[in-house]
Amino acid sequence: MINRLSMLNVTPNNYASKKVSNAQGNTTNVIQLNSNKVDASKLASAYRGYNNIKLASSLAFCGGSLTETFDELNKSMITCQDAEHGRKGEVVGSRIGVTTLLSKFDDNLKKVDDAIKTTIVVNEAQDKETGEKIITDARTQIKKGEGKDVAFEMVVRQPRLESQPVDKKAPSKQKIKITLEPYYVGHDEQHRRCIKGTEESAYVLNTRGELMAVVDDNGENILLTNAGTLTRKNGATLEVKASKQDNKEYRTFTVHDIPAVRHREGGSLGGGTELIIGLEEGRFEKEIIDSIAEFCRKVDEDEIVLDRFEPVKNAQNTQILMLAGGYGSRAEYTNASSTKIFHGEKNGSNLTKGCFRTATGLTPMETTFISLHKAGLLDCSKGNLGIGKNIKFYLNDSGQNTGNGGFTVDMYDTMEREGRENLLILPNDAMSRIPKALTEMTKIMDSGKAAIVMVAKEVKQEDAAGKLGIMKITNDGLISEFAEKPKTIPEGYAGENGMCYANTFQFIVSKEAFDALESLEEYLPKNGKNKEPRDWSKTFTPILMAITQNDDMEKAKQQIEEKTKISIETQALEKAKEILHGQQIYAVKTDEPWADCGTLNALYYTTMEIANGDFPLEDFERVNVINAVNTQTGLVASCLQQKAEIEKKYTIKGQVMAVPKPKPVPESIISEYSSAITSYKQKHKQKQKQKQV
Repeated sequence: MINRLSMLNVTPNNYASKKVSNAQGNTTNVIQLNSNKVDASKLASAYRGYNNIKLASSLAFCGGSLTETFDELNKSMITCQDAEHGRKGEVVGSRIGVTTLLSKFDDNLKKVDDAIKTTIVVNEAQDKETGEKIITDARTQIKKGEGKDVAFEMVVRQPRLESQPVDKKAPSKQKIKITLEPYYVGHDEQHRRCIKGTEESAYVLNTRGELMAVVDDNGENILLTNAGTLTRKNGATLEVKASKQDNKEYRTFTVHDIPAVRHREGGSLGGGTELIIGLEEGRFEKEIIDSIAEFCRKVDEDEIVLDRFEPVKNAQNTQILMLAGGYGSRAEYTNASSTKIFHGEKNGSNLTKGCFRTATGLTPMETTFISLHKAGLLDCSKGNLGIGKNIKFYLNDSGQNTGNGGFTVDMYDTMEREGRENLLILPNDAMSRIPKALTEMTKIMDSGKAAIVMVAKEVKQEDAAGKLGIMKITNDGLISEFAEKPKTIPEGYAGENGMCYANTFQFIVSKEAFDALESLEEYLPKNGKNKEPRDWSKTFTPILMAITQNDDMEKAKQQIEEKTKISIETQALEKAKEILHGQQIYAVKTDEPWADCGTLNALYYTTMEIANGDFPLEDFERVNVINAVNTQTGLVASCLQQKAEIEKKYTIKGQVMAVPKPKPVPESIISEYSSAITSYKQKHKQKQKQKQV
């Protein structure tokens, strides 16, 4: 029954009450607009559309269309997939352009006292036992505020089985409310023509059911929050309220004072190895190279001061490969440009890895550099670190091998150097400080008994489910079982403390393991454009585990088919086992700090931990944190200057992270460092010539 529809600009003679029957034969009272000669059943259908977008009609209403309203809201919630590099419909996130949404519907809302509402599914999963779909939905509404203010609110409900009704009494999972005055041309108190409203563009990002409010301040900064309040100071209406129903809401920061700076030996004993960074053509290669060049500059100008570099034994036998530039969905947001986050909106913010400088002043990639230096693998000391010296790049300009497995094999083939025995593979979207684990990994690999050594971190079950690969580890350090991102944690994986060991995607692979995989090439899924058929966790590791865990290759064959759906002849498996020479799959457990920062929410939480002193820092990092964080308001910036600029514009309460926008990178950045870049096409041509000779 329609009971909250008010036409403020329509006289009583222009509408009448009428009884109509719906499709089910039920009679209901509706409002019929006589002046528009609108059929009452259409109006009833449009009203039902308030709560069910599928039932919205094309009824012209208040100068706009309810269908257009619902369509705009629904379109903005589509999954954020890359047309070129996306994976078969995988949901990685979405966004709502609140500024556009509110401006478009402002005229409609002036005449209607009811909110424009709809409910949208923001995440789907599957119950492992019953197979039933588990959904997380969000209730969204737009309504009129004071003056020209319009409020947008999005409330995420708790996950529920699809068959279950919504429990309206259950506490919400998360809530974001944005109130702003849309940009418009009006008149001031002196009746002069002027532009009013806020300059900011507001967005709501959804990453698998977790929301993040994003504000582009139309200056040099992006502001993010999902547990704080952000309000414009200058009188223009902009208010963003975000809250989560857990212990992460409005956290109090307790940054500790910096201790006396200890004396550092500095310098280098020489040695170490080199780092190859994998880039994908068109995926931020200029931004990433420019970011690394800036890190090298800071080291050479003593802005970053590290301990003396002492190489670990046989460091030169290890080649480091780091994947950067957007492989797989987990890195979409930390590597994303406007085409990813804002659906090709040309004026959208260019949020790339190069601009994600946390409170330490470093990006996650640069944080990993320091771990490699402390582990005695990569010499980052003054005068030794540099693009073309011990940092080089591999550019995948083939359009093939976009998955992490295929890509690393491709890098192995094209970047091979004399004397290399194993490869250390790292992601660029993790915040880790794990020098002890890295050192232990190299020792195990030097023993010759390991095909793969992974770094395993103990995490809560709820943090691993659906997000991280998990494993069972024996007392000897062997990985006995591995499950890739299970929606629910299988029995036996979690300990009595409710924790389980997760794959951090930091691992060393032996030369023999690569040779064994090469011998199985004809059985492996084919690499193709826009596909990711080869993955370390889903394909390569299960195959190598089956070979190393079984003496009977018939059993290994069955295990591989069960885990990967790939059929390999037993004779081929026997050959691969012979190549491995008894090597097995190991894990190094670590309690050192590590965080997967593959989404904006994950990076946001990790940055808040850094601001709260829960992450071990070098002296220069701690100085930056103390300067960049306001423990009273909850603002976490990347430097003192940015913090001051933000505090001039906004009042902040809770947790707000400020991210500097990246500066446009000139085309010359690639040509400047071209001698340090090997491309797939270039190497492929050389191989073809060698074959002809």
